[in-house]
Amino acid sequence: MHYNNAAAEQKTRADGAEQQVNSTQAIAANVLTAMTIFNSIAEANKNAKEQIALDASGAAADIKVAVANDDCATAGIPAGAVKRLQQYKDSLRHRSGSAATLQPDS
Repeated sequence: MHYNNAAAEQKTRADGAEQQVNSTQAIAANVLTAMTIFNSIAEANKNAKEQIALDASGAAADIKVAVANDDCATAGIPAGAVKRLQQYKDSLRHRSGSAATLQPDS
């Protein structure tokens, strides 16, 4: 009887250890999955920011070429237009800032 009880206890301990190992493996797999998802999101956000910067740079160059020989290019911009463009810029930053912190323009 003693050996049967000892064997049963060892089996119970082994089963418990196996459950702990399985739980630990599941937790580790979940952590790795979460990190992979986070890294994918961070990379997508970085790529989106780079594309936005590239688009903005191209737009600025296109505008410079378009107004290079235009007399109105040297005229002042109405305050209302400046304010509206700044509001638009801020709204773009607010939307893209929800995914990551933006750096101010230098």
